[in-house]
Amino acid sequence: MQVAVLDACILYQGWLTDLLLCLAEAGAFEPVWSDAIHAEWMRNLRSRPDIPFAKIEYRRSEMDKAFPAANVTAPPALVSAVQAACGTAAQRKDAHVVATAVAARATVIVTHNIKDFAPVVLSRYGLSKIRPDPFCVDLLAGNQARVLAGIRAHRSGMRRTLMGSDQYIAHVDGDKLAMRRLARALMPHKRSI
Repeated sequence: MQVAVLDACILYQGWLTDLLLCLAEAGAFEPVWSDAIHAEWMRNLRSRPDIPFAKIEYRRSEMDKAFPAANVTAPPALVSAVQAACGTAAQRKDAHVVATAVAARATVIVTHNIKDFAPVVLSRYGLSKIRPDPFCVDLLAGNQARVLAGIRAHRSGMRRTLMGSDQYIAHVDGDKLAMRRLARALMPHKRSI
């Protein structure tokens, strides 16, 4: 099973986080994060006055409870080694994510911040980086039954609005999420989701 680090910029987005965790719960991949990754997405959400901090803390505790092996600690020496290999301040700031991936024996980092992960650093550790849209499409291609089960769980677990499969696919494709590849890949399976 593929092991993937979910970067803070992914965990910051509630709907996307929920989707990825439903896919993980269905066995499509094994998610990984760290306390430092948690701290980063929680700090970003804390700046939003419409979300009480207790709700943010609850989300973190539920993630750790649902995936107890997901929280991995990278040794400080590894973080320092990754930082030394980085060429920019942004890359050094995210060295802890690369170190977490190495410590967890992950193969990929799922992120929107592609530029913050230098290919030369990733290749040194046998890692790659990918945005969530192609990541989900790759998962679907490699393990269709589990991904569709995760999509069904995600769609049925939506609290505010129960969407039909066409509405769900349109939502995935919409401007807010912009997961157009996944939406196209789900079209032939809309009766299954």
